[in-house]
Amino acid sequence: MKGLLHFVGVAMVFLLLGCQETPSHPDTVKEESSPEWTSTHQVAWDIVASSGLVTLITNNAEGQPQARIVESLPPDSGHMDIWMGTNRNSAKVQEIQNDDRTTLLYRIPGGVGYVTLRGRASIVNDPVEKEERWLPHWEAFYPDRESMFVLIHFVPEDGEVVSFPAGLVGDSLTWAAPEFSF
Repeated sequence: MKGLLHFVGVAMVFLLLGCQETPSHPDTVKEESSPEWTSTHQVAWDIVASSGLVTLITNNAEGQPQARIVESLPPDSGHMDIWMGTNRNSAKVQEIQNDDRTTLLYRIPGGVGYVTLRGRASIVNDPVEKEERWLPHWEAFYPDRESMFVLIHFVPEDGEVVSFPAGLVGDSLTWAAPEFSF
């Protein structure tokens, strides 16, 4: 009972902080009739699509997780693949090349909740992909785009989501978040 009261109390505080519903993007996600795409996937997609920044978690040579905040592009239409840009000489590039297991953590902007995506990342240096996904404000970070800039392509395998506005909350005893897979 004490755990349930604590959970309800935390939920009330979050609701009082002014949770805002994230925008829906029905024209760019998998059709809901697809058997593998559920309402939980849709809530996660909406959170990811409305977030510009993500915490990228890779593993260093010793297996120690390394977390960094990076800018991500909105997820690809029809699925949850994520693209990010980075400097080819950054530690995260070497870490992904050594161990492609990667985690992304998105927070609901201005609200209460998050999405964690677990999957595999790869480094992409294809000029066509790089040009297609280039953002103009990245020029300040990559003055020599040809030699400095590469993409990180993340493909999720599974994840979890908590969204108080959507009614997706953790288990009342364990706080385990609702999970989904691809």
